Amino acid sequence: MNKSCFGCYYEYNNKCYWFKLVNNSTPKAIPEDTLQKGCKQYKNNNRVKSESELLRQVIEVFNGEIIGEKYVPVYKTYKKKYVKSSHNYTYRKDAQ
Repeated sequence: MNKSCFGCYYEYNNKCYWFKLVNNSTPKAIPEDTLQKGCKQYKNNNRVKSESELLRQVIEVFNGEIIGEKYVPVYKTYKKKYVKSSHNYTYRKDAQ
């Protein structure tokens, strides 16, 4: 069966999130040659548990791969906090 980064769990928008999840660093862009052939950290968590002979034959004939679930990165949204100025005359009405 063919293994490329398109079937890998860690690939999302041509970036590898293995570095973020395992090494706790920033995700890195995947080079084009590695994207086509995959790497040793390949993980596919959606393997068909009961492959039928027909499905196995279709995968072998068309040299395909089963694309599993993808990691979806969580982006934190920060709410801007209201901070009152420490300057005493900032909000005086008569200082206009």
